[in-house]
Amino acid sequence: MTNEIHERITIRTFSPTFEKMCNFIAVARTGDPQATVCGLVTLCLLDFPDKHLDSAEPFRNTIETLFGLAIPDAQIGAALDELERNGVIFRPGNSNYRLEPAAMESLKQTIEASQGLENRIKEKWFQELATAYPSLKADEAWQVLRVYLSRTFRRHGIQATALLDPSVDTPAEHEASLTSILHESVDEHNFSDIRLREDTKGAISDFMALIGTDPDRSRYIAQLADGAFNFYTLEIPTDLSDQLRQQLHELTLFLDTNFLFGILDLHYNTQVQVSHDLLRAISAHSLPFKLRYHEATQKEMANTIAHYGSLLRSHAWSQSLSRAAASCQNLTGIEQKFHERNSCGLIDVNEFLRPYEHFDLLLAEKDIKVFRPHAERTDLQNDLFHEYQSFLEKNGRSDKAYETVMHDAKILEQALHVRTNASSSLKAGALVISCDYYLYRFDWETSRKNGRRACVLLPNIFWQILRPFIPHDQNFEKAFAETFALPEFRAIGSGGSKACSKMLQILASYKEVPEQTAMKMLANDLLLDRLRSEQDDVKFAAQVEAAFVEENRNLIEEKAALDRELKRQKGLAEEESRKRQEELIEFEIQKKKFSTAIEEARQLLEAAEHKTEEHDKSAKEASNRARDAVQLASEAQKKADQEAKKKSKAERDAFLMRVIAGAAIGTAALVSFLALAHMLPWGWLISHKNTVPLQIGISATFMCSSIGLFVRSWRKWCWGVGCLTFFVMILSLMGKSV
Repeated sequence: MTNEIHERITIRTFSPTFEKMCNFIAVARTGDPQATVCGLVTLCLLDFPDKHLDSAEPFRNTIETLFGLAIPDAQIGAALDELERNGVIFRPGNSNYRLEPAAMESLKQTIEASQGLENRIKEKWFQELATAYPSLKADEAWQVLRVYLSRTFRRHGIQATALLDPSVDTPAEHEASLTSILHESVDEHNFSDIRLREDTKGAISDFMALIGTDPDRSRYIAQLADGAFNFYTLEIPTDLSDQLRQQLHELTLFLDTNFLFGILDLHYNTQVQVSHDLLRAISAHSLPFKLRYHEATQKEMANTIAHYGSLLRSHAWSQSLSRAAASCQNLTGIEQKFHERNSCGLIDVNEFLRPYEHFDLLLAEKDIKVFRPHAERTDLQNDLFHEYQSFLEKNGRSDKAYETVMHDAKILEQALHVRTNASSSLKAGALVISCDYYLYRFDWETSRKNGRRACVLLPNIFWQILRPFIPHDQNFEKAFAETFALPEFRAIGSGGSKACSKMLQILASYKEVPEQTAMKMLANDLLLDRLRSEQDDVKFAAQVEAAFVEENRNLIEEKAALDRELKRQKGLAEEESRKRQEELIEFEIQKKKFSTAIEEARQLLEAAEHKTEEHDKSAKEASNRARDAVQLASEAQKKADQEAKKKSKAERDAFLMRVIAGAAIGTAALVSFLALAHMLPWGWLISHKNTVPLQIGISATFMCSSIGLFVRSWRKWCWGVGCLTFFVMILSLMGKSV
């Protein structure tokens, strides 16, 4: 059973894990494989609560599908037993395993926090892309960034794990530089436009460069590094992992020149801050490490300081030229530090270098001591020298000086000499800590080829190993995350820095150098590439002079264009000023008119107020007169109404009398006619067949004619009716008598 538990976990692929990295981070315990296996088991139960998970086998299949890990059943069984003992999972009635509610809630919150962190970073980066790279599609850029991060942390995880266990497979493609990984990640996306490809590279470089300015981004990158390391430590045998985690073994750390210059703040690269953190952590936590630097390193540091001191003393540096130099990213740390100081206020070179003349005392204060070997193994050193030089030529770094290559060969040989054949580099007794990426790659490639333990480490890889032994600190996390930024780590005396330095020497010999010209020349990568390969000093100077003339000509043309633009802008400004002056004059005129109008209105108001007072008096008198008139009119109206009533009554009475008179006379005339008709021989009237209508018609005619005669207002109607009845009477007479 013990052998089964110690059987190694097999890693199939890293990609599925990276896609689910937020979940993997949630269960991670840096460098503790058994804790990671336990975490993976809990993730299975969280993601698949209804799945048939009642033994090691279904867990193994699920983990392999989700994370590309083939974990032996014995290790999964051990993890299940541990989780059950600790009350994290339970198994009701020997059925499927279940997460305890409290453990489930805690795991959910941790995963949600990790996912929320990634979402915040993604949203903020998309906003940055919209401003800096508006032509890029944010989702496509994020896909390429994810591919780049996946490869970067796969490389980091493998390299850090291989330090613990050399038997871990480290294929050559996992030793590629960050720049190479970036190019491959972008090229694989098959952008149709070369500009989009370059913008994507720039966007990813900016994302990594700004890690230290964003706490969320620092935490995210550090978590990815920890997650990748945890993933690959699963390959380490359980017993070896337990031994390494139980204690750190004594180690002699040989510190390279660039590391020490970084500690002295005379070097610039992404590893400087984490190098400071390493020293603080070693001191604060009493880690069992001896910090040493080879006497060859002491000599190289002294020679380097003397060399650049001589270069700086050879010319007088104006503040403007120093400002241009300080903005350059290709100078050595000593030169850049000097120009930064000199750009703020002129400083003597000797005064600047005085604190570093006794750098050994400064290092001793940090408990870093010189190491003096008992004997020189010249043959071994020469062999390493030639092998390393061939490696550099193969990788395009043939410009590295003989003394620098020999120095690297000496400290590497010394570290190999004092090391033991222990199973792990951390137990072998000595390591070289260097910021020189090429030395690091050379050691790892030759170690793998020769079957020995690698001994050169970059500070961030060593820091990854130490993280489980050091309490969490946000500043440490930030410095660790920044080590993954591009570009690659610079080495003192690299080709680019030499070309910049020589260019500055030539520019300093000119009487006057425009600051803008110097800045453009120092930032001209194409020019630097040409100068880097130029070995002839005369031709080098000629190229610099030609570039200087060209930049000055461009500057003159730009100045002329700027003058024209300024004149145009000045003309526009003068025209605008003239218009504003005219508007101001017009405004003053209007203001005066307005003031005059206000004064006139004030006078009119006063006059109106005076007239109003007089009007009020007149109005009062008129009101009294009007009241009296109203009273008189009211009395007159009453009298008129009374007279009108009397007149109306008299008129009604007269009207009635006329009607009565007309009716009476008409009645009398009718009676007289009827009497005559019976008295006289008018039998025809009596005997006529229409006698009744005749009599009615005659009666109506007499009555209407009489009333119409007396009542004038009825006359038209009465006489009209009379005529009508008379016409009817005539028609009746035309009928035959009986």
